[in-house]
Amino acid sequence: MKKFYIPASQNSKPENGDVICVNRGLYLHYGVYVSENNHVIHYTGETGPNDFNGVVRETSLNEFLNGAENFNICKFPERPILNNIFCSNKSHGIFKLIRAFQIFNLINYKLYSGAETVARAKSRLGENKYNLALNNCEHFAIWCKTGVRDSSQVDNILNLISNIFK
Repeated sequence: MKKFYIPASQNSKPENGDVICVNRGLYLHYGVYVSENNHVIHYTGETGPNDFNGVVRETSLNEFLNGAENFNICKFPERPILNNIFCSNKSHGIFKLIRAFQIFNLINYKLYSGAETVARAKSRLGENKYNLALNNCEHFAIWCKTGVRDSSQVDNILNLISNIFK
């Protein structure tokens, strides 16, 4: 259930403030590209990508890639994509909460310029509030670009769980 962005072609030249992602096998890892020094600001471990004590750090693009050869640049529309944004109508309380959060995200969506996106990312350098479900690398990067905290990966897991309880 992709909501706010569209993955673009692999390995295009990223521009300042682009949200980029790399496939790490079981998950996608996201960050904000900084063109002035070919760096990426992202949630990563204090000692590198294999340390899961997440901290917002600025690293080289090569460190962000962690051996991967390909990455995607996420493209964002002026307004959020509305197709399939709302989860199906469920009676469980968690699904009503998810629906309310999705509506809140629609209201708060704003597409920031590249410079604004980088400034927002830099404002959170050193933050160590990583949470896989509520504040992961995707939440961080999407928030920097749009003001919305969102993770399609978390949403996909919630959808999978909801299908189990149908």
